[in-house]
Amino acid sequence: MPGPSRDVVGSAVGFGLRSSLPFQTLRSDSGETPLLVEEANLPPPSGEPIAVWHARPDNPFHATLHRQGTRYVFWASDVGRYEVAPDDARIRVEGGAEPLRRELRLLGIPAALCALHAGDLSVHASAVEIGGSALLLAGPSMHGKTTLAAGLAAVGHRLLAEDTVRCALGAEPALYPGPAAVRLRPDVAQLLRLPGARHAEGSSDAGRQAIIFDQARRGDGRPVPLRAIVLLRRADQLGIRPLDAAGATRDLFALSFRLPTDDSRRSCFARVVDLTSRVPAYDLHRPLSMARMQEVIDALERLVANVR
Repeated sequence: MPGPSRDVVGSAVGFGLRSSLPFQTLRSDSGETPLLVEEANLPPPSGEPIAVWHARPDNPFHATLHRQGTRYVFWASDVGRYEVAPDDARIRVEGGAEPLRRELRLLGIPAALCALHAGDLSVHASAVEIGGSALLLAGPSMHGKTTLAAGLAAVGHRLLAEDTVRCALGAEPALYPGPAAVRLRPDVAQLLRLPGARHAEGSSDAGRQAIIFDQARRGDGRPVPLRAIVLLRRADQLGIRPLDAAGATRDLFALSFRLPTDDSRRSCFARVVDLTSRVPAYDLHRPLSMARMQEVIDALERLVANVR
């Protein structure tokens, strides 16, 4: 008797997902690297976790990561377990969770583990494409990364990622487009009208509304050349200043995903140094005000035009 279909269903963060499960936010191509996603009954992991994420106001779920030989088990309190086997290019997921939330969690830490294994860098950041160039918007939580990326999408630029960005460190640094969705607070979602996008029915996450882009606005999942790194700062006045490589390395390393081992830290640091030595970085000081959003967008558009 034939098993379930494992057709290519689309791509995200550089992977072509092969699965019989439904997905809502993937790009239209088959991706560069196959990744099999299956549903399974997963037993609890053994031993102590190697990483723990605690709930916080903007992110009310908590999570753990266990290592089991060459595999990892990531557990999030709102969706359940993911078994990640980077060597086999396979992720197994538990059933029963809200499908969209499970999908977006899968394309976070589980996919970042596979990207790490592939030699790339995953950064806690958002990203947009402006005129064929990628702009990385990095900063800690509550610094407006997602809102700023959505603001840029509202004026016609392509959203590449809203929370986690995979950076490819080849001959030319580039960013892989992630899921074609953005999660916004309801008040922000009312103020930002995103063309070619729809609100996901019945799916909220940490008080945020998931908004999914239509196929025409998604584009494909091919990597986009990275032109500038922008570190977000809170300030009363708007200003953009060049940031030296040492400062950019310090901040990006703090925001990069890595395992809690010396080897992983060294490897991650080397990848960040490689990135910041080849891509210009800037400090963006701006007020977190929707009334000033267009000024910030104009400044970023000028920045990308000037560094091409």
